[in-house]
Amino acid sequence: MRKINITTTQNVTIEYELATVMERTLSAILDIVFIYVGSLILYGILSIFVSFNYLVISIPGSFFYHLLMESLNHGQSLGKKIFKIRVVKINGERPGFFDFMMRTTFRLIDITMTLGSLAMITISSSEKGQRLGDFLADTTIIRLINVNRFSLSQLLSIDALKSYNPVYPDVIKFKEEEMLLIKETLERYKKYPNNNHIVALQNLIKKIEGQLNVVAPRDKIQFLNTLIRDYVSLTR
Repeated sequence: MRKINITTTQNVTIEYELATVMERTLSAILDIVFIYVGSLILYGILSIFVSFNYLVISIPGSFFYHLLMESLNHGQSLGKKIFKIRVVKINGERPGFFDFMMRTTFRLIDITMTLGSLAMITISSSEKGQRLGDFLADTTIIRLINVNRFSLSQLLSIDALKSYNPVYPDVIKFKEEEMLLIKETLERYKKYPNNNHIVALQNLIKKIEGQLNVVAPRDKIQFLNTLIRDYVSLTR
């Protein structure tokens, strides 16, 4: 399994697993099915009132499906969501609308005109698993781990926190996506306690100490777990 290191906007380097060509291909096939069914339904409805070619619906429908689904759904089309993969920026920033526009526009060359062969070749040969659209948008597609499929409210029992007194109340200043980054970094460290994830954990803790103006206790794992529990109790 190929992996990639991405330095997030919080200056934490995390190792991600790249989505395989097979995962990307199967998710693309699912998206084609969704687009076809959706376009067919819309065509059936509109053709009652006016006569026109099916391609008038299906071609722009395909373009806007990928563009809107990925830009509004955190880098996931329905196919990507089912296969638990997502578009991310190589530089650690969140992909913007222009990035998704670039990826969607070059689907015509990468996938449509070449029946996916060009995308397969470039993804397989690229160190970062990128097709042409990814190169230009500085993006790639990664696998998601369990933490990304749940909100913080699902990670912890709310009922168990009703009588809980937060230890670090200033954690409220963090955004939920930052807390999910903490949870993700912690989970990756537990699953793969290699040097990369040890360094990522240490860098993250230093960043948190500076932002909260606190000194982490000796038990760093418990410290991060406490922060997550504090955040959930204060925001739910």
